[in-house]
Amino acid sequence: MALQRPRRLDFLRHIVNRILAESGASRQLVDDIRRMVGRAEDKYKFNAFGGNVERLADYLRSRDFDDLVTLVRADRSGQGIELLKRILEEAKKAYSDVPGVVEAIEARLRELESHETSKTKSKAATLHTVLKDLEKLQAKVEFDEERNEVRVTALDGKFTATVSYDEKSNAFTLVYRAEGTVELSSPSEVQEYLKKMLSTLQGK
Repeated sequence: MALQRPRRLDFLRHIVNRILAESGASRQLVDDIRRMVGRAEDKYKFNAFGGNVERLADYLRSRDFDDLVTLVRADRSGQGIELLKRILEEAKKAYSDVPGVVEAIEARLRELESHETSKTKSKAATLHTVLKDLEKLQAKVEFDEERNEVRVTALDGKFTATVSYDEKSNAFTLVYRAEGTVELSSPSEVQEYLKKMLSTLQGK
């Protein structure tokens, strides 16, 4: 008796819907992605139940998929791109034996990664331009393109700071180190000085 081949995973039902259900993304984003992929399934016939999964490659290379990419990039929560990358990575595993689909997925993943990298570099480059103003205070401001971060050095190296941009949290991360010496005449002055420093460091 011949062994029965395991059922092929369906792109929309077994990959897209599962990842969307686990994501915790907004209902609007989930519904929009599901609706667009559903329309594409009707058009390209790549479903695993009577269709041909090899046609998924046609969808991935199409203007219809471009529209899906545009949709997820417009998502303000920042979850859209990550969701789409997860979907593509899961599909790549599921269809690893379908070369045309794998090639189309890898091309889209490279495109998404390239876009995110250029966005992050743009943010860091903008920060560098803004921080150049610190040179008026005799600070040295440098942009490290390889690490994609800005470095600030001042007070003969007694103050250093490194700033990078995190796309996921949509925030700049500032790591700094400061050294200094000050003479104070009494315990109360020491206490007051340290209280001011701690308040500043704690953002109060």
